[in-house]
Amino acid sequence: MFGFKKNKGDNFVLVLEERTNLLLVLTALMKLLKSSGNNAQSDFIYNLIELLNQNNISHFVKLINGVDMWGGAGAVWEIYIEDKNEGKEFEKKMLSLINLMEKAQIIGKGIKSIKKIFEDNLKTE
Repeated sequence: MFGFKKNKGDNFVLVLEERTNLLLVLTALMKLLKSSGNNAQSDFIYNLIELLNQNNISHFVKLINGVDMWGGAGAVWEIYIEDKNEGKEFEKKMLSLINLMEKAQIIGKGIKSIKKIFEDNLKTE
């Protein structure tokens, strides 16, 4: 569904350089999802963390750009968090994740429009 710009040689050096930051953001997202009852999405993020920890970068990149993350109903980005403060924190973390994906050059085509949604939501707060 979402293609992504691969870094040169498919060696994912930039992902490895951003690994610590990616793990921090993903861990925060996983905790927010779990505490808000979005267990399936929390489990998905946990799988991404595990792939990064196992150095399975190509599979990590494929999944982080996939429909479970950015697709329709049930995707991570579309969840609802009832608590307004947690919801705002979730949007901030998602925006941070998108920025890291851009920096690591692993961002899919359709994700930039989702980034705009998060940016607009956070401006209105």
